[in-house]
Formats: sequence, structure tokens, C-alpha cells
Amino acid sequence: MASGNGVAARRRLAALGMAAGVATGAAVRPLPAAPARSGDAAAARFPDRPVRILVPFAAGGTTDLIARALAERLAARFGQPVAVDNWGGGGGAVAGETFARSEPDGHTLLVATASLIAINKALRPDLPFDPETQFVLIAMLAQQPNVLVVNPRALPQVRTLPELIAQAKARPGQLTYASAGAGTQLHLTGAMLAAEAGIAIVHVPYRGAGPALADLIAGQVTMMFDGLGSVLPHLRAGTLRAVAVAGEAPHPALPGVKPVAATLPGFLSVNWTGLFGLRGTPEPVVERLAAETRKALETPEVRRLFAERAFDPMPIPRAALPVFLEAERRRWGEAVRRSGARVE
Repeated sequence: MASGNGVAARRRLAALGMAAGVATGAAVRPLPAAPARSGDAAAARFPDRPVRILVPFAAGGTTDLIARALAERLAARFGQPVAVDNWGGGGGAVAGETFARSEPDGHTLLVATASLIAINKALRPDLPFDPETQFVLIAMLAQQPNVLVVNPRALPQVRTLPELIAQAKARPGQLTYASAGAGTQLHLTGAMLAAEAGIAIVHVPYRGAGPALADLIAGQVTMMFDGLGSVLPHLRAGTLRAVAVAGEAPHPALPGVKPVAATLPGFLSVNWTGLFGLRGTPEPVVERLAAETRKALETPEVRRLFAERAFDPMPIPRAALPVFLEAERRRWGEAVRRSGARVE
């Protein structure tokens, strides 16, 4: 499953791991310490009732797929039901607020992406919760590059990014791009494309990537960015066409498709997914969740799913997770400022 994008990503992760152990104290704000709790007894019983995993998008997208694969394996390990609960809307803010109000005992978890964790705060300064101080990253799950895809019936002559940019410039305000919702990574990636290419394209937000893809295939919108795993079946079926990949390098699953950065240097949009708990969850519970998640990701079924859907694993040590999140927040915060994207 190694790829150009995967190799480059692993190099960045290795650098983060080294940074976590060496010289990050001045650059990374320390996370607030969890309140003292008598968590050992709770951890010994955990979980003592069903576990709920919130997903900030509608069913059918990449995040939902990963969450359901994880839930199935955790249920087998825990001997308790593990349900996936989809809370689409607000670029993940609906799920985030619901999660922030739950009990910090590990029985309610969140599977989230950069959209909610690293982007929303920059786009929405009035968020009623703070993922930086209220959420704890338990484990990274997967990553893959986002891909710019078009409806081939709507743009039959467009096969490359320069051709798409030329079409957009010839038809300002007429081409539309879908996203998983206002404030999501897919929205911001489209806004970055518009800003850096100097084109006027119209954003159409949905309550998740699944509904957005369905309307793109139906011809209701012109284009969108989405995770490679979500679009691969439609690319193979010919109902969508890949124009560019937003990773650092070409991807072996998309022969002949160039990176966006070949046209717009420095452009990068990688779709990562992580498992989060709440600040204040007893550390023994967090440790068990992290350990069981690692075991779930190593099962043959999950490995097979990752291979089929072009996911790359993200084996970041727990000590390096705050460093990773801080780097993502800085990068996407700068992207928000550079693109001028706003959420009303």
C-alpha cells in the first residue's frame, strides 16, 4: 500500500515524532493537564455500557467508513455494542458541540478530521466549544490525499487542472464545487483552489461528502474535492473523472493524474482521520482506547479495507500527537487567511 504520498507523509510523521522528543517545548503550547480523577476503577470496568462514536458528517463518506470499520472491531474487543452516530452539519460543529457536552468517561467518542479539529476554529471564532482545549487525540486512524474530480458529462473536454482553470476563467461564476459542508476541509480546499488559480467558482455545501458525491454524479454540481478512497469506485466506473490529486506527489491509484502542486506550487490537502476523547477522561481509559484502536487497525479486515480504499495508516506515537495537531492548526489557519474563506 506504499505510495508516493504515503512515503512523503511518513517522512513528515517521522519528523514530528523526533520533534516531540527534542525541541518542541517553545513552539508548541502545552496541553492543559487533565483534572485529577480516580480513574483506575472506572478503567477496570470500561466499557460498562454501549459506546457511541460521533461522526461529524452524513453516512457514506470516508470518515463514516473508517468509523464503522473501527466500531465493529472495538465492539468485538469490548463485548459491548459500539454504535456510529452521524451528526452532519456546520462543518462538523454540530457533532463537535454534541460531543463537548457529553461525559468525559470514554463512552462517547468522536471520529473527526482536520475540518473540525484544525480548520473550524479559524473559520468560526464564535464556536461554542474549543477542540484545542476540550478534545484529546487518542489515536490517528488513516490518511489519504484529496482529489479534484469533475462530472465528465458537464465538462467533457476537461482532463487536467490547467484545462479546468481555463474553463472556469472562460465561464466565471458558472462552475460549481460541492463540499461536505461550510467550513469543512473540502470547502476550504476548493476555496484555496479558487484563490490561488484566480477563478470564480460557486460553493455548494452539503451535509456530508456522501450526498455531495451523489449530486456530483447526477450532474447537479460541476466538481468537488474528496478523499481518494471515496471517489475511486466512481472513477473506475467512469461516472467521475480525476483532474488532479492534492497530495505531495502523484498517486499510483491514479496513473497519469498530476498533483495540484504541479500547477499551483505548494498546494496540499491531505484528508486525515483521528479518534478523539474528551479532556478529563481518565488516563487509563484513554490508554485502553488507544491500545484497542491500534489492535483494530492491525486486523486483516481493516488492512484489506485500507488497501481497497487507498488509505495510508498514521502510526504517530502518542507523545507526538500534540505536535502533529499544532502543526495542522497552524497550516490550516494560514490557509484560511490566505484563501479569504468565510463561513456566514
